[in-house]
Amino acid sequence: MSEPNASHLNKVQIVYFRNLDILRFLAAFMIVIAHTYEGWKGWFGFPSFMCSNNSNAPSLLGKLLEQFIMNLGVGVDVFFLISGFLITYLLIKEKEETGTIHLINFYIRRTLRIWPIYFLIIAITPFLIKITQSPEPDYLSNILFIGNFSMIKSGVWSFPFAHFWSICIEEHFYLIWPFIVLYFPTKRLPVIFFFVIFLSVIYRGYISSIPSENQWMQLYLNSLCRFDVLAIGAFFGYVHYFKPIKFNPEPAIRFMLYVLFILIMCLDPIVLYDNLFLATFKKYFYSIFFVFSMGNYLFNPNALLNFKKKNFIHYLGKVSYGIYMFHNIIIPLVIQFIILRYHLSNFYLYTLITYAISIVIPIIIFELFEKQILKLKVRFEVIRTQR
Repeated sequence: MSEPNASHLNKVQIVYFRNLDILRFLAAFMIVIAHTYEGWKGWFGFPSFMCSNNSNAPSLLGKLLEQFIMNLGVGVDVFFLISGFLITYLLIKEKEETGTIHLINFYIRRTLRIWPIYFLIIAITPFLIKITQSPEPDYLSNILFIGNFSMIKSGVWSFPFAHFWSICIEEHFYLIWPFIVLYFPTKRLPVIFFFVIFLSVIYRGYISSIPSENQWMQLYLNSLCRFDVLAIGAFFGYVHYFKPIKFNPEPAIRFMLYVLFILIMCLDPIVLYDNLFLATFKKYFYSIFFVFSMGNYLFNPNALLNFKKKNFIHYLGKVSYGIYMFHNIIIPLVIQFIILRYHLSNFYLYTLITYAISIVIPIIIFELFEKQILKLKVRFEVIRTQR
């Protein structure tokens, strides 16, 4: 395939979705909140403020709050929606404007974005295992980006790779998606997107109908089981490319939907696969809300927190990948080397320390390491993007 034309790169309009970085940060921090809480509960039980009458059992309010916090792990689906949307939008734009997709450039860009931090963590894992006295993880499967399938087989969330499963799924998506966009007629792409969703539904139904020891992990971690959300984001990107989305629902409607969603988050465990419906279709009720929220925040000029200028939250969106990748390592380190060592049995202090370090460390890594590598991405851009 021919290389991108330099004059084309100078003429095309820069692609920039102003609030996308804020969405990235919000998605990452949702997961940080959920895992931070899980870390405390795993070591010390329920925080005292959730319990009633100085007991170890949560009150009704505590149960509602815990359910809400545990459901914040769905931030991973928000990441998948964003990835499907942005990658598909850029691929279609490249194909429509240049007549092709420069696959090598695409994979170099994705490698520069994902691999440095990913393999940095793998490189320091022997040190982390030694100081935390954790079991040896499966290095090879994560080096090969099949760690999600390794965890399905073992049924174990292994430190420090427990959250690498989502990166593996995104890598599997990147492996096939450019070929789909390139070689299928553009006007037929929505059929492909819905076919992927259909396959995901059928496969989850198949898995849920066969009792197995690690059935839950199969439904949660298998790439095909999760590709549907990426495909929904892809359809969103397709629609926006050919007919730019205009979004301005009435404030009262938005308010009611968000209140309803918060209530549901307090009452309903999102990741529950106890029957065929829960394993196959339930997730789409939440996906519809996330698509609505994403559309509202990206394309509604009157959306809440729609900042007119870039600020620190936009910057945190730039380091959100690092926040996601490092937070699950920081949590046990904070517990073992700060909370336990100095007898600081205080949930609020633990939370504050964990949140602060989960932001500061990724910022340092971004400025000293990641940022320098990301500068190389510009050389391989076909469609100019701004962050």
